Amino acid sequence: MKEFNSFNIIWKDKGKVPHKLSLNPFSMTLKQGFQHLQNQYQLYIHFIVGTNEVIYCKFVPNECSPSIELYMNAGDVLLRDIYKHSPHYPIIQVYWKIKCITMVPYKCTIAIERNNLPKSILSKDKIPLNEKPKFNPFLYKCDLHEVKIIQDNSTPVRLSIDNLLKSIFHEIIKNKYLCDLISEDDAANLRVHKEIKRKINYNKKNSNELILNDKILTILNELKTLYYDEIHKQMGYPLQLYHICAILLYCGKSCNVQFSRNQIQFKHHLWPFLDFCLQKGIYILHKHERREESEMELYCGLKNVRLENIKEIKAGYFISHVSTSDDIQVAQMFRSDQGCILHFHPSMRRTLISSCDVSWISPYEHEREILFARPFAFSNLSDQIHGELISWNAKVEREDESTQMILLTCAKYDTFLQQTIQISAGRNHSIDLNVVYLLLGLNICITACLSSFNKWKMKKGNVEKYKKRMEEFKKRRCCNHLVNLLSMFLFESNLLQVDDIEYATAHTVIFGLPFVENDKKII
Repeated sequence: MKEFNSFNIIWKDKGKVPHKLSLNPFSMTLKQGFQHLQNQYQLYIHFIVGTNEVIYCKFVPNECSPSIELYMNAGDVLLRDIYKHSPHYPIIQVYWKIKCITMVPYKCTIAIERNNLPKSILSKDKIPLNEKPKFNPFLYKCDLHEVKIIQDNSTPVRLSIDNLLKSIFHEIIKNKYLCDLISEDDAANLRVHKEIKRKINYNKKNSNELILNDKILTILNELKTLYYDEIHKQMGYPLQLYHICAILLYCGKSCNVQFSRNQIQFKHHLWPFLDFCLQKGIYILHKHERREESEMELYCGLKNVRLENIKEIKAGYFISHVSTSDDIQVAQMFRSDQGCILHFHPSMRRTLISSCDVSWISPYEHEREILFARPFAFSNLSDQIHGELISWNAKVEREDESTQMILLTCAKYDTFLQQTIQISAGRNHSIDLNVVYLLLGLNICITACLSSFNKWKMKKGNVEKYKKRMEEFKKRRCCNHLVNLLSMFLFESNLLQVDDIEYATAHTVIFGLPFVENDKKII
């Protein structure tokens, strides 16, 4: 028993948090240990964000310590036989590196169609509470170090679910927005606020003492109703009440204006819990939407904002969360007579940039709101890694005296745009742009590979073979048939290190296919 408890596998999640798993080296093989660890990771990631369907999960044997490269094809070798020559065995810790990509299963995702949402526009004398005058969400290069310092020092520590909800409420009250948590009648009567604080046991220095009474803090009833909404049910109820609370406060309550103003002033320390839970909530919903099906253009109107030198912007970072709509008239309303409209290319939704549809939570359905999260800006995250993962670029699309239109595109879209369009134009735009994009990423001869791919498609039986497997791809959210066919071709040509469905799923669902049909119109 002592030896069993002393043999530990150390693994780290995406947040670099270490986890320890005890295994019995005398009875467990390497293959069994790997499967056990995969199962543990699936349970963990399902609890965190709901992404419990494995796309692929594989050892990186030469980066394990001690290395296990020699044992990868050795069959059912016991862990004891691999590590028995290690110093101090069996009282040892070993490091395994495993690449594991997971996603939300198709059955727990929601479609991106929005035909049920109204398009009516409020008149200018009825502009909703969450209008933010002179709001500029861009981060400038000279301020990047400040955000990293703020982020590293203001992220809330791990708390229980109950404590996080209390912490948000406490933070809202502390910032003088009790009115957003109580009934409209009580909110309008400032004289009763002191009595309400007494009844809920509000202590400015201790959030844990707060009493969550839904008869007084009536927002709790709103949260419970939203929690059991049909859309949330379809997803499998991945959000906690504090996630829903943060999104509702941002989208539909008066504290939004001050919250956003403080963020663009780098006063994130005033709202750490609302900010943290809002980021997490957006990230979870982002995972549960079939964004890979979207070709939606989005817009955000900024009143009295004009960017004089767009090169000063730190590409890939928003200083605050950003509300957008697929209805440009909503953006024009928020822009008012003078200002800026941000135009979000579909690649901004398809890739790893965290965003989600919050129209089912927001009381302002007509805004058809898609919310983009303020990204985490960890000081140990290099510009190169950030650029590869979640970066975007901004450029002036057009402007006149009253309006400046700024186009936002994901970084990898810009990286491959010219080459992709040129190759597509050379073939009279007869091929899917994302097929060209994927081939460019493989660092092979594009012309020869495209010719081989076309011959493969024409060869008798290959398309029929795909049709028989079409449901397999569909169940894994692979919605682009030409990309799926390309995946089969590349796999059969021994150009992939994973199988065809794994490749198609990873690029369609996780990394994102940045191009849409309208891009072929670019000259």
